[in-house]
Amino acid sequence: MARCSRFAPLLLVLLAGAGSTVAIPSAAHDAPTAQGKVDIGPLLSRLGSYALRFEQMEKRGSFLLKGRMDELDTSGGVDGTKELVLRVTATPGERVTEILKYIEDGEDKTGEARAKQAKAKSEKPDAKKKFRLPFHPLEQRRYAFTLVERDARSRGRVRVAFKPFERAETAFAGSAWVDEASGEVLTLGFSPTKTPLFIDHVDIKMLFDNATSLGRAPSSVWFEARGGLLIIKKHYLGTVTLTDAKISF
Repeated sequence: MARCSRFAPLLLVLLAGAGSTVAIPSAAHDAPTAQGKVDIGPLLSRLGSYALRFEQMEKRGSFLLKGRMDELDTSGGVDGTKELVLRVTATPGERVTEILKYIEDGEDKTGEARAKQAKAKSEKPDAKKKFRLPFHPLEQRRYAFTLVERDARSRGRVRVAFKPFERAETAFAGSAWVDEASGEVLTLGFSPTKTPLFIDHVDIKMLFDNATSLGRAPSSVWFEARGGLLIIKKHYLGTVTLTDAKISF
C-alpha cells in the first residue's frame, strides 16, 4: 500500500486492464475513412501534450490519499485488510509524504509504517521503471493506437485503445476515454504486459475527476492483482481516492 502514492495524481499509477475501462455510457463505433482507418494523429498530438502536463503533476502536485487493499481467500471472502491515509505535499525542493494513518487488519501500525518509510528514503527509485502514460511523446513510438469508440451521448468523448509492440513491465495494454478537443484523459484502464516475479496479473482503472491548473488529475484508482508461489495463490482488491489535489508551485 505504501507504493500507492506513486500512482496518485499523477499518479502516479498504478499499477496497470487490457482493454478494461471505467463504465461509460454505450457508444457507437467511429466510421472508418475511405482507407478503412481513422487518422488519430492530431488527437495523439493533443494527448501527448496532456501527458507532459500529467508528468508535471507528479512533480508539482499535492494531495490527500486514502487507500484500502483487501486480500481475498479462495471463496472471495476478505482474509485481510490494509488501510492507508497519507498526505503528499510538493515543494520546489522535494515531495514530502506524510503517513497520517496505517491500519492492518484493524490494528493501528502507523508508527511501524513511518519507521519503514524513513528507512526506505535512502533507496533510490529505479528510473527505468518510471510510470508514464502511453500517450507521452517519448512513449508513443512503443505503441499501436486505435480509435475504437465514440460516445453516442457526447460526441466529444472517444475511446483510444493502445497496445505495445513489445512486452515489458513498463509497457501497458488497455484503453482510455478522452476528451477529443483537449486531449485530456477522462478514464483509463490498463494492465502491464509483463509482470514481476510471482505476480500473474494486474488490472488498474483510473478516473480523472480532479481539476487542477495543469488539467484533469486522477481522483480514484481501482486495482486487482493475482499471483503467488506454486499452489499458494493471492488475490487482492484495492481502491484509492485522491482529494485536495492542487499544483503547489
